[in-house]
Amino acid sequence: MSQLAPVRTAPRPTARRATTPTPRQLKVVTAPDTAGNGLFLGLCVLLLLGGFVGVLLLNTAMAQGSYTMRDLQHRSDELADAQDALRHQIDGVSGPGPLAQRARELGMVPAETPAFLRLSDGKVLGVAKKAKANERFSVVTETRTPTKTEPTTPATTPGPASSVPATTPSAATTPAN
Repeated sequence: MSQLAPVRTAPRPTARRATTPTPRQLKVVTAPDTAGNGLFLGLCVLLLLGGFVGVLLLNTAMAQGSYTMRDLQHRSDELADAQDALRHQIDGVSGPGPLAQRARELGMVPAETPAFLRLSDGKVLGVAKKAKANERFSVVTETRTPTKTEPTTPATTPGPASSVPATTPSAATTPAN
């Protein structure tokens, strides 16, 4: 059908007359039972209280973990400080000056002709000869001024026959004219 087609009117149905309605029977309705609502309400309150207790326990456990972590961090800092102090002591004792002084106290003298052992094949390179005591030998170490925490004794005490004078960098360099 096209849109230009004439509109036809539909016939109207005739109205019927309503017959007399039949009377309805009325009844008294009782209130519904509310016994189940108390159980549901109790369950909701129990879940709410359980959630609060769970959050409280979780918060307490996290706080305890925080205190434990803080104590372990303090302990770690103390151990790191002790490690640094021990490394400083080792560095002070294992330097060339203190080692040479300790060797001299033990009666050791420097070798005049050293010999070396090659580890790859076990061959000895060079010929070692017995060393003689050399009173002129001395080890020059850097000089430093003692601080308040360091002892006032020098790292190496020169022997009575030490002939090497301590020189400062300004005295060692002379301007060229």
